[in-house]
Amino acid sequence: MKQNRLNQLLILALMVLTTWSAGAADIWVSPAGKDTNPGTESKPLASLQAAAIKARQLRAKNTAAIKSGIQIILKEGEYWLKEPLQLGPEDSGTELSPTVFRAADGANVVISGGVTVTGWQQVEGNVYKAELNRDAKLRTLFVNGKRMRMAGTDVPVNGLGDWGKFQIDGNESWAFGAGTAIDGIKFAAKDIQSYKNPEDIELVQFNVWTEKIFCARELEQFGDTTVVKLQQPYGAIATSMAWAGKINYKKSFVVRNALELLDSPGEFYFDRKSQTLYYYSDGEDMATVKAIAPMAEGLVQIKGRSASERVKNIRFEGITFSHDHWQLMDVAGSHGFAGIQSLGLAVKYIPGGNWHPTEYNSTDVPRGAVQVENAESIEFVRNSFECISSGIAINLVNDVKNSRVEGNFFHDLLGNAVNIGHPQHYKIGDGNIFPEGVEGLCENNRVANNYLRNVSLDFRQVEGITSFFVANTDIVHNDIAGTPYGAIVCGWWWGNSQIPPSTVAKNNRISFNKAGDTHQVLDDGGIIYLLGEQPGTVVEGNYVFNGPRCIYPDDGSAYLTITRNVVGNASYKWMWLHLWTKRCHDIVARENYVKNNLLMDNGTNNIIEETYSFREDEWSEEALKIIDFAGIQPEYKDIVPENEPEKISIHPEGFKERDVFH
Repeated sequence: MKQNRLNQLLILALMVLTTWSAGAADIWVSPAGKDTNPGTESKPLASLQAAAIKARQLRAKNTAAIKSGIQIILKEGEYWLKEPLQLGPEDSGTELSPTVFRAADGANVVISGGVTVTGWQQVEGNVYKAELNRDAKLRTLFVNGKRMRMAGTDVPVNGLGDWGKFQIDGNESWAFGAGTAIDGIKFAAKDIQSYKNPEDIELVQFNVWTEKIFCARELEQFGDTTVVKLQQPYGAIATSMAWAGKINYKKSFVVRNALELLDSPGEFYFDRKSQTLYYYSDGEDMATVKAIAPMAEGLVQIKGRSASERVKNIRFEGITFSHDHWQLMDVAGSHGFAGIQSLGLAVKYIPGGNWHPTEYNSTDVPRGAVQVENAESIEFVRNSFECISSGIAINLVNDVKNSRVEGNFFHDLLGNAVNIGHPQHYKIGDGNIFPEGVEGLCENNRVANNYLRNVSLDFRQVEGITSFFVANTDIVHNDIAGTPYGAIVCGWWWGNSQIPPSTVAKNNRISFNKAGDTHQVLDDGGIIYLLGEQPGTVVEGNYVFNGPRCIYPDDGSAYLTITRNVVGNASYKWMWLHLWTKRCHDIVARENYVKNNLLMDNGTNNIIEETYSFREDEWSEEALKIIDFAGIQPEYKDIVPENEPEKISIHPEGFKERDVFH
């Protein structure tokens, strides 16, 4: 009898232990929690970083509880980050036991890199001010969920020419040789006055398919002329570029970010010296308004240490990511945005401006709100990315493999939604100077079933989804519309680039996407744009519409198969296929359905056959099947809103960008 009682107690103890261990695989987090809590549902942690550390500790114990994974469950509410959540190799899960950050069932969870701004005081009329404790320039403000704009000129102003010289010795870390660059830009004093804080000023100019954002260091007035002296050395880099990267010093510039330009509802300016935020109210009740100033330089950083020490098997699901901040590209303490093309930005001075001989080691991409490097099996599924201010929402930039971005809602982004790879992957492991460490190919990744609206609001030369030298990459079943430039790009390297073609990119698939109403600001490019030799790459089953060059394999593109796409255009002047040079070669375009058969084929050894042309919207049954299958698949249709999101502009109402900059 005594032995039976002991056995019963032992069984009971094992049951209690098993129950506790099973529960230990769930780590609960709540905005009302405490990081000294155990992380249970009734006593949750408060921060994501504490939850990640807790998960790391559980894995170190190797308990049976983690056999099927660890779930970090976020309760309803907003999680405010001062700095990005950091995840390294020690935070990795396994294929059978992943680490999952997810919203609790039915919970609305927001990870925000901002702070609320309160204590507004009226300055004069509709202008209010409040204290904001930060030292860096503020480029974004949200009021009651709406993105505001930096105080700027109501209409662009014309430059009067370049000014001054900036000398480069050639031995600087940011230079590929010696030379002389421009130090400033001249304007009429009536157009640019003597602003209180000239170091905050930004100048914006477009040129066909590129965009430049110059940051000032000071202003100097000479009679009726004002000189905007540029931050250096980034000003030298930006003003020394070739081709469409050139600056036209006598054409239009938008001038922004000065208190003296705060004259319209919805504008703001942050005075760093006095740490005062000014806002021109659009009629909000400033006593109850919810104003959020982005502070955190990014939201999540998933970074391994090498190709043999990656971060693995982590998933984020059901979470809204918002309110990050980005200070533009930083070179030796100077800032700016000097676009080459697409997401590629100049970061090194090159005498003569030709970046090709550098094998693109002079080129970088922005940091993402979510930055992923040296990683494998990372997943972002059914999340929302809204009110993002970085150049990229999700950046799978270096040595990222077998990862997935699927079923996400992207809306109200200053930059693009997803990037894969880097221009410096022209060569892999062969001496290229990758900026973030060990260089590695991005391959076997999937970007699918994502919904994109109001993207690239400020960085307008950037397509909705970008990829560079990548392999075995699927960009499929996405829904993209209303972009200032193109929708999807895959590839890099030009046939006229004076360096051999890269052998890195191959076997990519851009298929079953729905994309259109593109190029609303910039010109050239395509709805689907391809670049460089990409053996085995297929463009299939896409429905694209209303763009000047719908499918555009640019100079040097080769070994592509373009098949069973439907192309619908409102204008009969727009081409469905654009092969403009003999260096576009060995491309097969077969069995495509087009609203008209306007195309260009100046290429070499291309095959274009079985093109079915329709003058009206009455597509054939086969074309309608392709249209119906393109875009978001049924299992993700719930991410599509009932009504098309309202168009967002961060420029003054009525500002017609295409009319001004072309």
